[in-house]
Amino acid sequence: MKQVERDLLILLHEDRYNEQQIQYAVKQISDMLTVVETMDYLCNVMEVADCNRNRVTSKRTILKKVFARREHKPFEFIIHKN
Repeated sequence: MKQVERDLLILLHEDRYNEQQIQYAVKQISDMLTVVETMDYLCNVMEVADCNRNRVTSKRTILKKVFARREHKPFEFIIHKN
């Protein structure tokens, strides 16, 4: 998988961690975000509630369309299943 360039802001106490520990923590956080930011993961943990059509769905095609829209439809909600 391609390595992603991202900016992370991590607040740490300077005297508790050395440079190697900080780099390890940043790599772990980046790896976790890489897993969470995939469409497969989002389809498993998110669903769309469309009050206009009285339906709730977690189909991949519907989620892609909803995420791609610049303006969201009224009474259409993206819900985290947690």
